[in-house]
Amino acid sequence: MSTALQPTLWQPPSASAAGAQALRLICLALSLLASGCATYGPERPGEKVYRDVLFAAPDGHKLRMDLYIPRSDRPVPVVLWMFGGCWRFGSKGYHVNVRDLTSCGIAVASIQYRMSNQAVYPAQLHDCEAAAQWLRDHGAEYGIDATRMGASGESSGGQLAAMLAAQEGKQRIRAVCMLYAPTDMVELARIHAKRHGLSLVDQLFGGRVEDKLELATQASPIHHIGPSTPPTLIIHGQFDGVVPIHQSERYHIALAEAGIETIFLVAPEKHHWFRLENDLFAEVSVFFQRHLKR
Repeated sequence: MSTALQPTLWQPPSASAAGAQALRLICLALSLLASGCATYGPERPGEKVYRDVLFAAPDGHKLRMDLYIPRSDRPVPVVLWMFGGCWRFGSKGYHVNVRDLTSCGIAVASIQYRMSNQAVYPAQLHDCEAAAQWLRDHGAEYGIDATRMGASGESSGGQLAAMLAAQEGKQRIRAVCMLYAPTDMVELARIHAKRHGLSLVDQLFGGRVEDKLELATQASPIHHIGPSTPPTLIIHGQFDGVVPIHQSERYHIALAEAGIETIFLVAPEKHHWFRLENDLFAEVSVFFQRHLKR
């Protein structure tokens, strides 16, 4: 199935400078949040929260997840959530855009992964794979049925969600929801290239993307579409100056041409990094219920 809401096309002449400035401002905001603000809201009625559950320790970096689990007499499906922040900033406790899935009987596992100043790509993807495997090995202890797993993330976390699905296939990751996520890392790096020094995208690969083209191509979800790609819901802000909406549009079209179920929704007048309002969250909820609760 393919649904599109006539997205506004990206216009390249003005995207680079504005996008680079927006990227710096958003990442600065994320770093300030991570350093100074209270992280968590209280546990809600009808759910159980487990914080800071250790799931891996690659090279001594202890990685933890927060589990938001609806109270139920039966094991519940789960969505793995990857936060955004340019692969450099952020925390599993901030902006968990799919947290409200617990209200419809779906658990959320919000995970930490190594930042680009700790390890270069594909370390971040390996951390996501480790979290998914941990849930399969230990999820039942927390009331989770990890055979019904989805993945979701915003911005850089959306890229990781799509790549996790590409690696694991639809038998293990049943559905993916990507929020304003990059799908072509080579193009994104060129948009945000700096004359001197490395951009935040370059830092993910440990050098200028022009010197890391193979790695950046391998990190691009648009190059991993195939028969095992799971159903994908894509949401993007109409006026995103950080990740051009063009990237989501191209990805949606490529999925549809490959026969993959895909839904593309444009958030009118939104820029980058926004919360899901009621109508968009309802789409996310219905999408994951359809694919995970059966």
